[in-house]
Amino acid sequence: MNNDANWDAYRIFLAVVDTQSLSGAGRRLKLSHATVGRHIATLEKRLGTKLFVREPTGYALTGAGERLRAEVEPMSLAAERALHAASSEDGQAQGLVRVAIPHSIASYWFMPYLDEFAARHPGIEIEIVNEVTQVSVKRRDADIVIRPYGPGRENVVGRKIGRIGVGFYASRSYAERFGLPSKREEWKEHRIIGFGGRAAEVELADWLAHVTQGARVALRCFSDADLVQAVRAGVGISTLVCLTGDHYDDLIRIAPQKLANGTEMWLLAHPDLRDTAPVRAVIDFLGEKAKVDRDRLAGRNVT
Repeated sequence: MNNDANWDAYRIFLAVVDTQSLSGAGRRLKLSHATVGRHIATLEKRLGTKLFVREPTGYALTGAGERLRAEVEPMSLAAERALHAASSEDGQAQGLVRVAIPHSIASYWFMPYLDEFAARHPGIEIEIVNEVTQVSVKRRDADIVIRPYGPGRENVVGRKIGRIGVGFYASRSYAERFGLPSKREEWKEHRIIGFGGRAAEVELADWLAHVTQGARVALRCFSDADLVQAVRAGVGISTLVCLTGDHYDDLIRIAPQKLANGTEMWLLAHPDLRDTAPVRAVIDFLGEKAKVDRDRLAGRNVT
C-alpha cells in the first residue's frame, strides 16, 4: 500500500476514534458507512490486530488501537499544520479556518465583520461551528474556539478578550400593554420566558429566577433563536445576551445598568496551530475587534 493510501486509512481510523462510530466518521469525511468499515477492516488485516471493539457506547479502542492512535495523532497534527501554513504566491495567508463560536456572538458580532475580514484576507475561508460545548480542538473539530471558560484540561492556549453582558429584555408591545417592573415586588405582575434546562445556562437561569421571584413562567425555550423570537412576540420578559437584545429596535432593556456579571469571553487555539498564517490572521482579527467593542460586548453601551 502506498503512502497516500496509508494516510487515508489513518485519517479514517482517527475519525472513527473521535466519533466512536462508522457512520459518524463517514459523515465527517463524506464517505459511506460501508466505505469506512472496509478501510478499518483493511487496516486491521494489514496490521494483523484488532483496533476496535464494539461497546454499547460505540467503537472503543483496543490496546493496539491506543498505541496506533499515539503514533498517528502527531501525523494528523503535522498534516493540519502544513495545510494551514500554505500561502499563495503573493504571500497572503490562505486555507480553511474553523471557528467554534456561540450563536449569539457569531450572528450579532462576528458576522458583520466578515466582509472586512474577507477584504483583508481573501485567501482564507471561515467555517463557523456553533456547538461550542461539544467542540474539541484536539479532535480537529475547530482550529479556534471562543467560549466562556479557559483552557481547562484541553491542550489549547489563549487569553480572555472580554466579557459578554446579559440583561433583561421585553418587547415594546409588551411594555405598552403591561408596563415594566422597576421594583422587586412588581415582578409578580409579569410573565417571564425561562430556559429549557440547558446545563450551560444554569447560572443564568438561577439569576433569572432570583431577580424575577413571583413572576409567572409563560414559556420555556431550548434554543436561543426561539427565546429571542418569543421576547419579540411579546410573550414575556427574559434575559438575553446584550449583543442580541440591543440589536433589535423593538426590544427594550429593562434597567439598562442591571446586568448579570457577564460570562468571560476566551479566545483559544491549539498551541501547534496558533502561529500558522491563516489561524494567526483570524486570532489577531478577533482580538482586534473584541478590544474595539469591549463595552458593546459587555452591554455597557446603553445608558
